[in-house]
Order: sequence, then C-alpha cells, then structure tokens
Amino acid sequence: MASYKLSLFLLALINCLLFLSHPASCNEEEDKIFQGLNSFKQSLKKNSNAECLADEIADELEDQPCSSAYDYAIEPGNGPKFPKFNKLIKKCHIDINTTTDGIILPICVPNWDPDLVIKNYTHTQYAKYLNGSKYTGAGVGTEDDWVVVVLSTDTESGSFSGAPSLAAIGMVQYMMAMLLGLFLILLC
Repeated sequence: MASYKLSLFLLALINCLLFLSHPASCNEEEDKIFQGLNSFKQSLKKNSNAECLADEIADELEDQPCSSAYDYAIEPGNGPKFPKFNKLIKKCHIDINTTTDGIILPICVPNWDPDLVIKNYTHTQYAKYLNGSKYTGAGVGTEDDWVVVVLSTDTESGSFSGAPSLAAIGMVQYMMAMLLGLFLILLC
C-alpha cells in the first residue's frame, strides 16, 4: 500500500514538473540576432511578449517585397502601420496600452546574412534606439528574408505586458486540485 501511494505521489510530482516547465527557445537565427544586438548594447533582456509580436509581424511581412521595409517601422507616437496590429497583439496576449512607448523595427535582408542583419540595426537610423537607455528589452522574430525587432521599455506604457491572464487563474485552480488530490491519496 505504501509503494502504491509513493508511486501515485511520484506520478503526480512528475506531472506537475512537466506542466510547469518552460520549453527552450529553438530558433537559432533569432538567438544569434539577439546576441548580436546585446553585443552592441549589453543591457537588453528578452521580452517574451515582444518576441511573440515580432514573430507574428515577421509572419505577416513574409510575402512583402524588401523595398517596403521602412514603410512598416513603428516609432513611439506614430502608431501601428500593420493592418492586423490589434489582432496580432491579442494573439500574443498584450494589452494595447503597454505598446505606446515601444518600437518595432523591421528589416529585410535578401539571402539572410546574419552579419548584415546586425549591421542593419547597429549602423543605420535604428542604432539610435539601441544606443539609448530608454529601451531595456527586446524580442526578435524572423521569417524568410524579414527580421523584426521589437524594443520594449521598463515603463508600463512600453513593456508589452499582457492583461491579467485567465490562464494564470486556471493554473492556480489546477495546482489546488492537484494538491487536494495528493492530500486525499495520502490520507487513504
């Protein structure tokens, strides 16, 4: 009976660990770009919501010609130029009010040369955003020849944070049910 309880406890523990673990990022291109930007400005932190938005915007730009790259740049105060911007931020669970101080920097590099991508951010008009102290976080998205960097701030209006998520509430309920179940198993 004791081994049965121990087996159930270990099974539940493994289930909890797997449920709570976070998958590792597997996009090497995006990681290389982020590292390259951080070698230029060493204080950028990864922002997962900004990264989600960058990925979604890169997906939207996939079929656009490279000549339109600067048409999509979003600077603080000029608002989004993407037709589906509101849909994209909802998909990434971002509160629209937390995007006003952020900046979206898309570039297109034919034949995707990583060194040229970094130069496009560090030796162009985009360098002023990377050099300043305002932007503290970044998310990188790539799709074919397109690279999108979303810079975020530590302020509420530029953090790209989400509204309180129902998923977090659901997580608490799941954990409480799991703990109650374990407690009942141990009592038997």
